Amino acid sequence: MDADTKKAIAAGSSVLWSALLTVMKFIVGILTGSLGILSEALHSALDMLAALGTYFAVKIAARPADAEHPYGHGRIESLTALAETLLLLITAGWVILEAIERLTSDSADALHVETNVWAFVVIIVSLVVDINRAAMLKRVAKETKSDALEADAAHFASDIWSSAAVLLGITGAAVAHMTLEGSWLHWLLVRADVLASLAVALLILHICWELGCKSVNNLMDKTDGEAARTVRALMAERMPAYPLQTLRVREVGNKAYIEMVVAVPRELHVDTAHDIAEAIEELISNALPGAETAVHMHPKDAEADTHEMLVRRIALTHRFGVHGLVLMHAEQGYTVFADLELPGGASMDSWHVAIQAFRKEVRLRLGADRVMVHVEPDLREIPSFAQPVPEDWEQQVRHAMISHGAPLPTGINLYTKDERRFCIITIPQECCLTVQESHERLTGINRKLKDALPAVARIIVVYE
Repeated sequence: MDADTKKAIAAGSSVLWSALLTVMKFIVGILTGSLGILSEALHSALDMLAALGTYFAVKIAARPADAEHPYGHGRIESLTALAETLLLLITAGWVILEAIERLTSDSADALHVETNVWAFVVIIVSLVVDINRAAMLKRVAKETKSDALEADAAHFASDIWSSAAVLLGITGAAVAHMTLEGSWLHWLLVRADVLASLAVALLILHICWELGCKSVNNLMDKTDGEAARTVRALMAERMPAYPLQTLRVREVGNKAYIEMVVAVPRELHVDTAHDIAEAIEELISNALPGAETAVHMHPKDAEADTHEMLVRRIALTHRFGVHGLVLMHAEQGYTVFADLELPGGASMDSWHVAIQAFRKEVRLRLGADRVMVHVEPDLREIPSFAQPVPEDWEQQVRHAMISHGAPLPTGINLYTKDERRFCIITIPQECCLTVQESHERLTGINRKLKDALPAVARIIVVYE
């Protein structure tokens, strides 16, 4: 069953129950003279009109987009929710005025309520119906993101509390004669029905405020809604390399229209930019089904080299790599530390001059007080292996992965040139891990495979 059908069925059942409860409450309210029950009857009558409006609203909202309405017809639901809010305001105003008139009246009949078993029956039936109806409407509204159904659900959720207040009021009126006339308890019980109606009115005003704000925000395309928050969180978590510059989200019914501008490197090729845009659209589509996303790429302004980038450039001019950079303004002054990557088989004497030249240039260019280095063999060099590769090499790799509880590889690729060999093993992505956890996991698998397999190639485990 699609979302539009679910909304139509939910709205239709709401109309039928509203009509039944309205008739019951009006009959009992007139017979008993209870302001609480009459206010409930009027509330239910307006709810019935609102439910009818909701029914027609979801029918209109289901129409597809056309030339005159390129974003569809979903806004009718927000308009209907706003109209329901205005109807509820009228209800609350009438109840408050009537309650004040009865409380200030000198007539004893103004506070008289004729209670009977039917008064209790109609309120209890109303409570049972409203509890089930509010739960059903809230569930469908959440599934379909329907403003109109959400407004209906809020109305009937308020009816639960207002019916409970009226039940308390008529109970007080029924037992008032059992108390001593002139006592504070008698005074309170005689006015319990009117006070309960005031509680209903205040509750209605609170709901009007919440529904009104939500409806106006939707009609005004306020961008701090649930969809906008979801998009911002996704971009920050999954696409930090492409920061979000501007975001516009228009939520129409259960569909979101998203326009965003993201910053990308100025040197990015147009094909790569297209791939990134498609990846962003797919990411949002998975989180917000049915969303239509338009991504605009904005080139980042050229940035001056940071100290870190400057150190890397200086290292490259001296023909070695660098990693593990630490730049710190310490008590001893501005300190720079770096791991230099040199050929593993070269003598230290042959690189002494280049290392000292690197330290001097970093000190001058960065204004550093101290430049410390640590030398490591360049892991980018592929070592030579004299032992031949076994014919069952792939089976050995898979067996070793299983034996050490590692994920089954999705690919095993061996690259050979003369006796220089390296093997790249790909495993499924584990997106739940942090970068640090991912590095530690891959390093651990590498170490275990190196110990378990014959030394015929350098092994590198990567995520696919």
